[in-house]
Amino acid sequence: MTQRGDDNTEQPVWRGNGRRSLVQSFQNAFEGLYHVFNTQPHMRIHTTIIGLILLAAWGFGVSHIELLHLLLPMIFVLVCEIFNTAIEEITDLRVDTFEERAKIVKDVAAAAVLVAALYAFVAGVMIFAMNENLRKLFASPLSLPARPIMGPLQIVLVGMLLLAVAIAWIKRATGGRKYLTGGFASGHTALGFLLAGSVAAISGSVELAALGLALALLLAQSRLQSDIHSLSEVTLGALIGVVLAIVLFAWPLPVG
Repeated sequence: MTQRGDDNTEQPVWRGNGRRSLVQSFQNAFEGLYHVFNTQPHMRIHTTIIGLILLAAWGFGVSHIELLHLLLPMIFVLVCEIFNTAIEEITDLRVDTFEERAKIVKDVAAAAVLVAALYAFVAGVMIFAMNENLRKLFASPLSLPARPIMGPLQIVLVGMLLLAVAIAWIKRATGGRKYLTGGFASGHTALGFLLAGSVAAISGSVELAALGLALALLLAQSRLQSDIHSLSEVTLGALIGVVLAIVLFAWPLPVG
């Protein structure tokens, strides 16, 4: 069914009478992303692997160019998985029984994910195979790599991506239905305290650290005032953010 909009054009009834704001559009996009994560086992496998790869990239100190070459194929895999899920949903809406052509559509969409995953695998092998810090693990005597050579901005980016994966898993494990609101832990608060801890570690300034902490506390307080999270959920989010910041920036300094 369709209805006439304000500009006299036909619009689906499910869109409602009003236009969506930019914020609502972003919220819908995040809910779509979380739906794929929550309903597709392969998406959860992809995100787990991505989290491990990001940890390895941070731990072995890949350069910012190598990090970019790791991120591009990984994001490509996620995009293909999202489109694959959308195609499957559309096919299921149109076909109620087994149909050979519908099977072909789904198989071809799945093939796109496979090709993207193979590309990501090859890119990862090529980058890590040439990594000097990884080679040191197989040297004799065994020596752990010093502080990663990533710049602070790259480390913060890795931390934010790891946090996004962790929050998605926590929300799914605790029955959360939406990614941006509710759930066992406050993702917004976790992000705020991760950034506050990063600012403190990077700047080494007490003043900037205090300012970052104040802003993180204001963000946490806003989640409480809006009745989106309870005190325990906000506290857990803050703890996750602080712990992640400590892990990312507390790697041993090089000796000598």
